[in-house]
Amino acid sequence: MVISHRHKYLFVQLPQTACTTVQNELIELYDGEKILFKHALYSDFLKQASAAEKEYFVFSSLRNPLDIVVSKYFKYKTDHVGAYSSPRKKQFGFLHKHLLRVWDRNRYQFIKDDNADFGAFFDRFYRLPYSSWAILDHHNFDYLIRYEHLQADFATMLDKVGIEAKRPLPARNVTGEKKKDFWSYYDSPELRRKAMTLFGRYMHEFGYTFPEDWTEGPREGGSAFQYNTVNSLRKLYWRRLR
Repeated sequence: MVISHRHKYLFVQLPQTACTTVQNELIELYDGEKILFKHALYSDFLKQASAAEKEYFVFSSLRNPLDIVVSKYFKYKTDHVGAYSSPRKKQFGFLHKHLLRVWDRNRYQFIKDDNADFGAFFDRFYRLPYSSWAILDHHNFDYLIRYEHLQADFATMLDKVGIEAKRPLPARNVTGEKKKDFWSYYDSPELRRKAMTLFGRYMHEFGYTFPEDWTEGPREGGSAFQYNTVNSLRKLYWRRLR
């Protein structure tokens, strides 16, 4: 999380959305400073913020979840920066420190041992409706930077805060082996049907759409009851247990 008292903004970092690139740029050039921890929730900030800080311009970032899943696969496959062969302890939370390390290690080992392709990875590890903790607060933020329009949206954010852009954002931390067209990894009717069922409601909630030629599944996702029930448990985890 990054704050600037000079410019009165707060950047809430959502994983896998180029948040490190944005963080570094804010700190280097736009009077930002780290506060709390990298992936702290907005509710964590509110617990310790002053009345004046609660009025700051709040923004975060988003990314198409189907792109995130492909990126995660290749991070496991390439053991990105050695994060899975020699996992480091997480920064916060008992479950985050212990459960998620096992979670990541299992996925890394599955791909490594079986030389599993993306389809096998997706089929094995994605069974429930997709979500992220963007559902907690992102709808109430002042602005969202879309990963798909990172340069333009970052510039728009600066303009809204009243800051003159000093340069384009530096090149992002590209995941090894991953092609730019993430849609191409969903290359069978079965994968597309499953993706539309599991991701459709989250996609719809945040304004993402499937390609027009994807006709194999429900465009707005599977059961609304299942999506809402699972998310109720996730919200409890994100707010209380992580």
